[in-house]
Amino acid sequence: MTGYQVVVDKIRGTGQAAGRVVDGLRGAGCPTAVPAGDLGMPGSRAALAMARVKHVLVSRQAGFESRLAAYAGNMAKAADHYAGREDAAAADLSVRALGQVKPS
Repeated sequence: MTGYQVVVDKIRGTGQAAGRVVDGLRGAGCPTAVPAGDLGMPGSRAALAMARVKHVLVSRQAGFESRLAAYAGNMAKAADHYAGREDAAAADLSVRALGQVKPS
């Protein structure tokens, strides 16, 4: 590819970076750091609140992982598409003299 390879490489790199963030989130295990059980105070509001915190962390982390994984996949598809089609790259990735990306 002529003038657009650097842009394609950046697109691919951005997708790979998103994948590394997903791996980091999975490895961090934030929800597992929240204690479970009655916290030594059976039936307390504190124990119920901590259970809610854990539930929210689990669902939010799963949502972040899912959206980032989809983003990473979409960036990889875009890079593959542009790498194989100079005309698509030229049409979509052209840069104006002012450094702004051409609107689609």
